[in-house]
Amino acid sequence: MPLYAQHGHGKSDKISTAFETGSIQGVVFGARNEKPANLVPYVREIRDTLQAQLLFDPQFYVSTLIPPNDRFLPEYPYYRPGRTAGDFVGARRLSEYARQTLDVQMGLDLDRLIAPSVLFNTFDDRWYQIALNLADASLDYHAGLKDPPPLLLTFAFSEEALDSRSEVDVFLDQVTSWDTKGFYLLIARTEVGYSQYFDKDRLSQLLYLTLVLSIINGFEVVNGYADFCGLLTRAAGATAFATGWSQALRQFHRKSFVRQTPGHRQPRLRYSSGPLFNSILLTELEQISDVGGLGLVLSNVGLDKMIADASSPEASDWNLRTSELHHWETLQSLEGKLSGDPSADFDRVVAWLKTANEIYVALKQAGVVFERYTQGQHIPEWVEGIQLFRSAVSV
Repeated sequence: MPLYAQHGHGKSDKISTAFETGSIQGVVFGARNEKPANLVPYVREIRDTLQAQLLFDPQFYVSTLIPPNDRFLPEYPYYRPGRTAGDFVGARRLSEYARQTLDVQMGLDLDRLIAPSVLFNTFDDRWYQIALNLADASLDYHAGLKDPPPLLLTFAFSEEALDSRSEVDVFLDQVTSWDTKGFYLLIARTEVGYSQYFDKDRLSQLLYLTLVLSIINGFEVVNGYADFCGLLTRAAGATAFATGWSQALRQFHRKSFVRQTPGHRQPRLRYSSGPLFNSILLTELEQISDVGGLGLVLSNVGLDKMIADASSPEASDWNLRTSELHHWETLQSLEGKLSGDPSADFDRVVAWLKTANEIYVALKQAGVVFERYTQGQHIPEWVEGIQLFRSAVSV
């Protein structure tokens, strides 16, 4: 069950439609964007009508962000905004946070429970120790429940935590000794805008961490808000990855959970190109069509018909909802080509990325102008990151 919808604001019928087309196989519900009173019947509706893996992200980590963009979170018993490090002192408090968070999930028909956690920057800061303590408290409380779903421990951390291999190893030594089903991992991205770029050294460490947890130690690993990069963690052995429909739900950014100044531009229409491993703008797809390169970048999924049957991409009926559903279709199509053998899968992914680079070069030579975050700068970084990872673990 590899691709999950990262649920959030504005779901309409997108999740049910994506299930019907086979684009997704599960949902990670987000507390922030669903009232508790609405969540119970919504989960039951999906459970009763679809074959799906259902998880619930309590988004406890929002409680430490200032000022929080918490929407419906204050309606959940485990949440209180403005928590500081002092609010996590004492075993009794930690046990209560674990109890309240897991009890909410026990009232839902879920396949996995997700433990509460806090966001930290590095594996040696104070908030990391708090995350460990919350995980430990969650394990203790889960052990006393009667026939609970398996527990996934949450670790939400900034990209910079992946800068030190020695610290990653210390983290792995600590968590692999625990008796848990697996882990729900959230990586807070450093790029300000929506971009597939991921520093090669950090990417190498993320793949290493994923492989050690999953392949070597046999834990389930679910990467939340993973977007295209989720395909790489799947190749490294992750059980599943999740991504949402909007840019704020596709990747994990602190700013998405912090209250912003009112007013923002409407998102521009995008097209998710499997061959380019990127979500490009529809205006860029129009340029590609003008130079005769459309066949090089189409994802070859069902919703491509809307583009292929029109006189040009911009003349098609492509809209925001179609773009969002198409994103899942594209990721699912790529994931479906992975075999579960890391060595073979990384051979395949590197070949795809090298082809993507060649397509980018050809299109730019033909006069296509891409914007900063869509011009393919992530491709060589990903290739180098994979090479660093493979040389370190002999995969």
